[in-house]
Amino acid sequence: MKLLIWDIDGTLTYTPGVGRRAMEVAFEEKFGIRDALEGIDMAGGLDVEIVRQAFERHGLPQERRGEYFAHYVQVLDRMLAAPHPGGPTPGIVEALDTLSGRQDVVQVLGTGNIEAGAWIKLRRHGLDGYFRTGGFGDEPVPRWKVIQAAIDRARDHHGLGSLPADDIYVIGDTPRDIEAGRHLGVQTVSVATGPFTAEQLAAHRPDHLLPSFEAPWKQVFFG
Repeated sequence: MKLLIWDIDGTLTYTPGVGRRAMEVAFEEKFGIRDALEGIDMAGGLDVEIVRQAFERHGLPQERRGEYFAHYVQVLDRMLAAPHPGGPTPGIVEALDTLSGRQDVVQVLGTGNIEAGAWIKLRRHGLDGYFRTGGFGDEPVPRWKVIQAAIDRARDHHGLGSLPADDIYVIGDTPRDIEAGRHLGVQTVSVATGPFTAEQLAAHRPDHLLPSFEAPWKQVFFG
């Protein structure tokens, strides 16, 4: 059995600027703050940590983060319902179709998005049906703990037993995905469909590197 743990932004979907813009619009509508995320690095980060930094920078009480996120998911859904750039990354629908048809593969999410935002993004791009559970960025924890949560939930939800580390794959488009997978000793698969080039990702030594899922990918998981 293979367990595949998928990042969303830049890996499953590519909607340049939409996620960041939704967060900033939510800040402006809720608190009257424009460009609230200026200077904050979002690539591979957890939503809760990104927003915590913004709250700290603008002197907002951290206990209002729940109120903010409730508004953010409404803004995100509204923006993704309107015409916007991007969509599923190249080749990803065909890859997910193939993988979902196999009896020896379980697919879950391992994303920095809060859970509500993750399902909105997947639903708006027609990818929600491939996944049932995962790890999400609702709590301020190291990213590897998001991946560990994905593994634990996959075991609970799909009835998986103990899996060898070589049969668990973290798939993402940033160095933070590589770092999280390496911390847990599992396989790391980098795909250059996000903000980092293949050369930049290669410098972090993932176990596998793909330009996109339009390239031959089956040997990564099945030899």
